[in-house]
Amino acid sequence: MTLEILICSLNKGIVRIADVLLPPREGVRYIVSYQYTDERYLDLVPAEVESRDDVAFYKYNGQGLSANRNLAMEKSTADLVMFADDDSRLSTAGLDKIFEVFERHPDLDVAFFRASTYTGKPLKDYPEEEMQLTGMPKTYVISAIEMVCRREKVQRTIRFDERFGLGTKFLTCGEEEIWMEDARRIGLKMRYFPIKTVETSTLLKKSMIYVDEGVQRSFGALAYYRQGRGAWLTCLRFAFSAARAGYCHFWPMFRHLTEGIRYMRKTE
Repeated sequence: MTLEILICSLNKGIVRIADVLLPPREGVRYIVSYQYTDERYLDLVPAEVESRDDVAFYKYNGQGLSANRNLAMEKSTADLVMFADDDSRLSTAGLDKIFEVFERHPDLDVAFFRASTYTGKPLKDYPEEEMQLTGMPKTYVISAIEMVCRREKVQRTIRFDERFGLGTKFLTCGEEEIWMEDARRIGLKMRYFPIKTVETSTLLKKSMIYVDEGVQRSFGALAYYRQGRGAWLTCLRFAFSAARAGYCHFWPMFRHLTEGIRYMRKTE
């Protein structure tokens, strides 16, 4: 069984890539998909990225994390694919666990694991028990760096929605939720395992729902993707509840939520 780790980076983030790579190991390869917005950033590419035989390096002029992940996935040929960012830190033990899980579950399409900060603090309030998933968990939101997929099951059937995510100007998060909704709709076999596989410094942007317009628009857009016309009522209730709790003012919140709905209707 082989594994490819798909590492996405933008501009100055490329200088951190060497810290993501582990010592060469049979059956493990890396695909680095590098987006840049100015050619001067190409001078920052570490020599190790282009010299190692187990690293495939692709560079693109542009930005958008969802597009970058899709570009990396298109290049993959391994049995398993794992998403990583340029601030991810992997471990040999974590990769061992990934192989063990997929060997133990030959019918599994997607496995979800745990992530922590560099100091070992769990990134989220993860469940303690292994469980089957049929969509996004109710208690936390899955991130791409927590998932490992069987490539043949996802490469041609599911993509990250490029209207969402870091690097976009309007819907600045929510790409994982869209991905999970699509995975649910096509019936992928998914399971969560209470095993840590990666460390990160990532800020959870979704926690900014009460102060960030892009996150609010993303919430409205996600509601529409899942519920259609029912999203209007969902957003009305959310804005009212948040305002009543003192987290925000009702009208600005509701306006941004509905901007997300209108954007989705316009771009269907």
